[in-house]
Amino acid sequence: MPNHPTEEEVLLEWCGRESTEGWDNKRPGVPHSPRAEAMLERYLIGRLVDDTGEPLEPGPGEPTGAMPERQAEAMSPAQDERLARALLGLPLDGHYRGVFTDRGSIQVNITFDLRDGHIESLAYRYLAYRGVDYLALEEGDELYPVMLQHRQIAERLEGAPITRIFALYEPASLVDDIDGYSGATLRGAKVISAIRDALNRGVYAWP
Repeated sequence: MPNHPTEEEVLLEWCGRESTEGWDNKRPGVPHSPRAEAMLERYLIGRLVDDTGEPLEPGPGEPTGAMPERQAEAMSPAQDERLARALLGLPLDGHYRGVFTDRGSIQVNITFDLRDGHIESLAYRYLAYRGVDYLALEEGDELYPVMLQHRQIAERLEGAPITRIFALYEPASLVDDIDGYSGATLRGAKVISAIRDALNRGVYAWP
């Protein structure tokens, strides 16, 4: 990432998801150059194939690789809770990452785990607005109370069901009014958007 010619946010936008669209549109309708394509090989980790050397195509509910044939045939929503949750449109247990972007600039980059539909280990990977990095603020800085409020969001969502995020549409019901900053510069709706973006992207890593 430090060697990429554009800003870090350009890459972060695609982290954790299939990024062919970004590769094919360095600028709208303009793909990356042949020179850039030639550089890809040095970053290649490996290619997933089956025993015959054919590319793997995971089936529903498979995070990596293919299940043994007899196991795949036996699976059904009644037997596989993860498949059942997916069919019901419920979020799966796992590690999630999501962002809120406005005018091409990432303002909130969030990470959390889901366990039985409850939030765990919610943390900010990036939190900024108008050039201010809130995670770098120290006590005494003018906007430090805003950072404290976002820390409270993480603390008070810990262990809560995922539906609790909707309380952030009324931030005063979840965070304290610190020095008159109840209408925080980074509003709760942006945090909700980042969490919902994570859910829409799907599980980043399986437990």
